[in-house]
Parts: sequence; structure tokens; C-alpha cells
Amino acid sequence: MNFSPCNFLTFDVEEWYMANYEGLDTSSFENHPSDIEKEVDSIIEICERRKIKATCFVVGLLARKKPHVVHALHAAGHEIASHGYAHKLVYQMKPEEFSEDLKQSCDILESITGKQVLGFRAPSWSIKNETIDWFYDKLGEQGIRYSSSVFPAHTYLYGIEGFEGHIHQPVINGSNIKVWEVPQRLAGVLGRKMGFAGGFYLRLFPKKFIIKQIKKQNGEGFPVFVYLHPRELNPQAQRLPLGFKDRLVHYWGVKGCRNKLEGILDSLDAPFVTLQDYINKLEK
Repeated sequence: MNFSPCNFLTFDVEEWYMANYEGLDTSSFENHPSDIEKEVDSIIEICERRKIKATCFVVGLLARKKPHVVHALHAAGHEIASHGYAHKLVYQMKPEEFSEDLKQSCDILESITGKQVLGFRAPSWSIKNETIDWFYDKLGEQGIRYSSSVFPAHTYLYGIEGFEGHIHQPVINGSNIKVWEVPQRLAGVLGRKMGFAGGFYLRLFPKKFIIKQIKKQNGEGFPVFVYLHPRELNPQAQRLPLGFKDRLVHYWGVKGCRNKLEGILDSLDAPFVTLQDYINKLEK
């Protein structure tokens, strides 16, 4: 299907300590001070100034503790989708455990907004080959219409090498899946496939490179989703005790991240739409 070029601005709305690095126990940080309200206000302000409606993948546990954060995003017109209940890695859960985690998150978000949750993003892109056989079935059982969970290349933390890189309904074991997958778009960098439009990649690469890549992919007919976490807009956010490599991935470039994001948004011609609105058009 051919649509006018568009992109998606997405946020994984979670607390500063919600991360999944090996050996990291975040339970002791749950009662620490949080800047999530201020960070969400920044998201709303950035979007409002540009008349952008974002898709916000919200952790259910955060929504349960601070429903006013979800209310604020919903009242500003942003789509509320699920980022799981407890920010658990999908590949570390059994199918029924994942179903319960997903249902719990959706029930909380729907009770706050009064609208059905239609989208899901796996915490830390934690979809691997070993989860594919049941992952989309469980989403469908919950009424989820799209996922934005797959990094279509291998990294030391996540990814599925060879996964289809455009928006599609996967074929799993010969069966057509009704749920749409919106995978990350990748760019060729020094002979490797790499992300470029969110998280560590957005903080790492120069703004001009990111803008060029998004425009290039839009010109080829592919929408791109930009993604960030609230903490990445807040250089004063508390920090986790991470080893050198994980600390680099988690915090590199945070100081200038908000300005870079705003510069990217202001330099793109294609409009930003919510993932829900785009999927609605695909299904017409």
C-alpha cells in the first residue's frame, strides 16, 4: 500500500531505573525520587509546539503508581500503548507469564484512559527467535493489533538477524499472523546494519546523519519511528550503577539529546502520525 511519507514519534514511558542489563537488580531503586512528571511535561511540550501526536508505550507498573502521568499524555492527545507491566524481558518469560504481564498492563492503562490498548513494545527489544512461535499469538489474544518490538539484526543485547525490516504481518511457521510488526529501520554503517533513529543510536550519531537517513528512507517509501525514553530528555536524571559498556550505551549523549531530538523534528518534511492511525489506514 502506498501512503504519503510519514514518520512516528514514540516514547517508552518508564522510570529512570527500569532497565534489563545482566546482573542489575533495580528493586532497591523503586522508592528513590523520580523526575517522571517533569520528563513527561517535556514530552508534551516538545510535541505540542510542533502539533505532533506521539505513541507512548507505558509500563503498567508506572501507570498503576502514577496514573496522573498517563492522564496527562492521554489528555494531550497522545496514543497510549503497552510496554508490559513490570518491564520484564519477553524472552525470559514463559508464554502464559507473558500473557498475564501483558493483560495486567493493558487493564491498568485502559482503566485510566477508557480506550482499548492496541499497541505493544517489548521492553529492551526483547523478542528473539525463541519467542516468535508464541509471541504474536499472545498479543492477538489480548486484542493487540500491532507490535513495535523487533530489531531486525543481531546485537549483544537483542535482535533477530534476517527479520523482515518493513511494516508487515509476519508469517510464522507457515501461518499468517493478524498482528502487524513495526520493526526498527536500520542503516548501513561501516558494513554493518545499525539503528539510527532512537535511544543510544540517536544519541550517538550526528544530527545531520540521522536526518539524512530518515529522509532517504522516507524517499524510498518507508516510515521511520523515532524513539526515546523520558530519562534521555533529562540530563539531571538519576543514574544506575552500570559497568563501562552498559553505562556507555545507557548514558552516552544524554546531555544534548533533547536539543538533538528537537532539531531532527524541525528538519523533517514528512508529518508524524500515531502508530494506531497508520495501522488503521493499513487495514482499510
